[in-house]
Amino acid sequence: MREHVPRTRVLAGLSAALVATALWGFTFLGPAAVDPVNVYYLVLGRYAVFGLMSAAVLATRLDRLRALGPRRAAGAAHLGIVGYIGFYLLLSMSASVGGGVLASAMTGLIPVMVMLASNLIEKVLPWRHCLLPLAVISTGLFLVNGSAGSFGTDGGRREALIGAALGFAACLAWSYFVIVNKILIRRAGPAVDNATWTACIGLAAFAGSLVLLPVAESADGASPFAGFDALWPFAMWCVALAVLGSWCATWFWNIASKRLPSTVMGPIIGMEAVFGAFFYLLWDQRTPTVSELCGGLLVITGVVLCVYALARVRPPAPGPAPAPARGVRR
Repeated sequence: MREHVPRTRVLAGLSAALVATALWGFTFLGPAAVDPVNVYYLVLGRYAVFGLMSAAVLATRLDRLRALGPRRAAGAAHLGIVGYIGFYLLLSMSASVGGGVLASAMTGLIPVMVMLASNLIEKVLPWRHCLLPLAVISTGLFLVNGSAGSFGTDGGRREALIGAALGFAACLAWSYFVIVNKILIRRAGPAVDNATWTACIGLAAFAGSLVLLPVAESADGASPFAGFDALWPFAMWCVALAVLGSWCATWFWNIASKRLPSTVMGPIIGMEAVFGAFFYLLWDQRTPTVSELCGGLLVITGVVLCVYALARVRPPAPGPAPAPARGVRR
């Protein structure tokens, strides 16, 4: 039997999810904003601030943390490692081996993965209603990502295959985050305090990011500690990305996870690429290409189609009242 979601919850969850994807899209500006600083230092700085914020929140919410319990807190923590650090590392490796265009295009699989796997679990939408939104969103993401030629160049066939495998693994990591985060929040029920849950994710993401320290020291790019002129804007961007792109985005996404089926949240993830392209165009001070514009409009259309399909799902009709047992008076 399919789950029915009230329309008020859909609208609230949809708004929260769109804000989260817009904030994640904002993080696309980070590497360009601190260039030529090594991007791994940016990731370390961002998650260091995220971790400090999370530790401060947990220190003031020890009662909420105890109510959450060690098992649920560990569940939230592992999502921070898999969804944030695991996804970023795998996607970076994919771009390094197979080229940035391939890695960027692979992220178009995420909405497809999440929607298919979630609908298999939740059975929210009839499968025939999933096909059109998926096709429209996938085409739009291909157009948006496929035009990002500045991300890198393709290597040979072997490198492309390895890069595709790493990109696929990155998509699995983020899809796992979206689906399992929803499941764990639903299972925890009233025990989940949004700020505490977000803080557990943030603290674990910071701990996981420490593996990038030797990578940052050996990778190409300038150090942010070369001088004050580089350190000040770098620090400001670390704070902005941590507050907006990590804490606030995760907080809003958790709100959406409480109100929306993952089947619908999958397509909405595609909006992250659209928002990212929009912010980058503003930063670059240029108009979108025909491919970028058409791709963005297709992604938006696909999300609207998916939400429309969810709105058409009717609650299950109440079954007949059970007949009273013999010999029992009402």
